Amino acid sequence: MAFRDHLDGAVKIESINPINEMRLLIESNPNDVIMFTSVDGAVGHSAAANVCLRDNMVNQFGIQPAELLNTLEWAMNNRTEPVKYQGDAPVLENSIEPVDLGKLPIPHHYPQDRGRYMSASIIIAEHAGLRNVSFHRQFVRDKNHLVARLVPRHLRTMVDEARAQGENVNIAIVNGADPCLLLAAAMSFNEPIDELTVASSLYQKFYGNAMQVITLENGVTVPADAEYAMCATITSEDDDEGPYIDITGTIDDVRKQPVIEVHSIHHRNNPIFHAILPALGEHHALMGLPRAPTIFSSVSKVCDCRDVVMTSGGSGWLAAVV
Repeated sequence: MAFRDHLDGAVKIESINPINEMRLLIESNPNDVIMFTSVDGAVGHSAAANVCLRDNMVNQFGIQPAELLNTLEWAMNNRTEPVKYQGDAPVLENSIEPVDLGKLPIPHHYPQDRGRYMSASIIIAEHAGLRNVSFHRQFVRDKNHLVARLVPRHLRTMVDEARAQGENVNIAIVNGADPCLLLAAAMSFNEPIDELTVASSLYQKFYGNAMQVITLENGVTVPADAEYAMCATITSEDDDEGPYIDITGTIDDVRKQPVIEVHSIHHRNNPIFHAILPALGEHHALMGLPRAPTIFSSVSKVCDCRDVVMTSGGSGWLAAVV
């Protein structure tokens, strides 16, 4: 399966403006998978939201809700290497030349936000023999530059170490990845773990085969069936990022954050851009669900743990019931 295969039964909405209007329509349909069949200013591109709501994911995976936590923990401990895609990968069917992020249906969700943000795009970074896959919101500064909020986790460490050596970090930016990869990318581990191997195990569990990947022109590995894959570099430059409405619905501060230079944009035929509205259900699900298995695993080392639930009062992130 691929991202687009999880859109069965989606509510279809035609012709929307990505500036604030996308947010209003997601707020009006908080429990439905939504497909925006056309987006102003992004000819040939559509968009989707609420794809990773918990109920939609378990329905597509063919499991009961209670099974998801155990499956995520299993994948953490039974990692599988992805396999190389044979043939012409779907994600390389088209390229945007010259690079122009303005041609993508990237939304400006809230009036308080600094501008247009990619909230569902994951960063796959490879440097010094390590790979990291993680979520980081990305502000569109201009046609070929983004400013990414790098929280102090593994990617931030990778970038700091590279900068200390006078080096940049080669990355891929992937949008419209299968939920298996999105769940893996949202996990946090104490030690560096290749999240692609966690995702590949989820593929194996749910779909019966390992995740298939290709290598971009900068050497970074990406899923072959993603909607978009961008070849990019995290530079040594910092610029203002924020304000931005975050998971709690409050305004996050302006900070100096790393600038990303985008070198190429590839996408599938009739691509579908994934947009996550901050502070609503899909954001809570992707932030909270992948945290539960790591909490479950840690608690199980000292006592019998039956379940872990990330509470809505904690925005699916800040509080858990064990």
